[in-house]
Amino acid sequence: MRHDRCQELTPKFNALFPGGHSNFRVPFEATQNRIFIVRAEGSRLWDADGNEYIDYMNAMGPMILGHRHPEYVRALKGYLDTMSTSIGSGVFFTPADIELGEKMVTHIPCAEKIKFCLSGTEVVQMAIRLARGYTNRPYFIRFDGHYHGWLDNVLGGVSNPDPQGRPFGIDNPDIDLVTFTRGRAVHALEESFLLPWNSEERLVATLEKYGDEVALIHFEGIVCNHFGIMPRPGFIEKIRELCTTYGIVMSMDEVITGFRLGLGGAQKYLGVTPDIATFGKALAGGIPFAALTGRGEILQLFEDRTVLGPGTFNGHPLGVRAALTTLSILERDNGGCYDAMWRVQNRLMNGLREIAKRRRIPVLVHGVPGVFHTVFGVTKDVIYSEADMEEFDLNLLYSFWPKMQEEGIIVMAGGRWYMSMAHTDADVDKTLEVADKTMAQM
Repeated sequence: MRHDRCQELTPKFNALFPGGHSNFRVPFEATQNRIFIVRAEGSRLWDADGNEYIDYMNAMGPMILGHRHPEYVRALKGYLDTMSTSIGSGVFFTPADIELGEKMVTHIPCAEKIKFCLSGTEVVQMAIRLARGYTNRPYFIRFDGHYHGWLDNVLGGVSNPDPQGRPFGIDNPDIDLVTFTRGRAVHALEESFLLPWNSEERLVATLEKYGDEVALIHFEGIVCNHFGIMPRPGFIEKIRELCTTYGIVMSMDEVITGFRLGLGGAQKYLGVTPDIATFGKALAGGIPFAALTGRGEILQLFEDRTVLGPGTFNGHPLGVRAALTTLSILERDNGGCYDAMWRVQNRLMNGLREIAKRRRIPVLVHGVPGVFHTVFGVTKDVIYSEADMEEFDLNLLYSFWPKMQEEGIIVMAGGRWYMSMAHTDADVDKTLEVADKTMAQM
């Protein structure tokens, strides 16, 4: 690949945007220069040097339909012929609001009422406020490795292995290699109890001691943000049981899994219905848009203004139209497009496993419909905890993902692959060809 133009643009960009547009402590860049995209179509991207890529990053999750899906583009263009992008949240509304709301109530198991927001980070904060307002309790519980946005009270920290007093998270940059940050508000980590994921013992013990002070348990049903760690059999059911026993609001973070894993998200896939859930990313197919859904009696607090949820762009009509169009496409033929995507994804996953086995490279290839992970060094069949990740080989990962991008295959830095409805068997053929070449060099 040539990078002349991208290399020319990189110092100009860096002079204006320190750290880029979104930064963590580990670099996501696979090249010395930044990649500047000038065209997108279906499963493909093209950069300023004319290099073509098969895209398995999909904007970190939102592009469930692929790039520039023809019907999606036509719908938004047609809408903008007569309608504004924003009309005044809380004052004016559109008939499409009702159409979208009805679709979400139909497909999402927990959804009785809905509130629209703009981003996953924002809607998680709305869920925390709502649960506190509903229960009149101060704390929420979250888990190691789960990602709920960039704000101080949910970003980073690690569970204290020997907590003294309340089990607040602690800052430890040596362990929290990705999300530790300076500048956090002094008491931000004291808003929540941070516990190890899949530890029923720690969760039960915490609630026995502090259950009447906990408003919310918020978690990713499948930890897509951390190597696809799965819930142990029965663990989600135990959270449900404990929330019911202690009067705690059970909240599932579906910002990634919602409308990516299927029309019913992780809650339908896992067969456990939370009290509320947060959605974003794939919901609107790439336009910034998010939603909080859940039991009517809980969300009703917005109606009587017991809990406030203002926002200039809440329910902005361009986002509503984008989400309505996305769901209308996804739900056709009883969601048959998910079956097609899963078939292509399975073929890709099985192909990667076969190549790795033939090349004698240890890697766990695992996932759920719409997203999977290549976890190098790990030989287990499934991972439930950090202990299962002890064999993880960062050197193997860093010798795989940058080489794949240089050959035209874009994978997220941590070895996460996002599928879209636009990926084809031809994409898989090319990807496996490049993967074989790459693993032969590793």
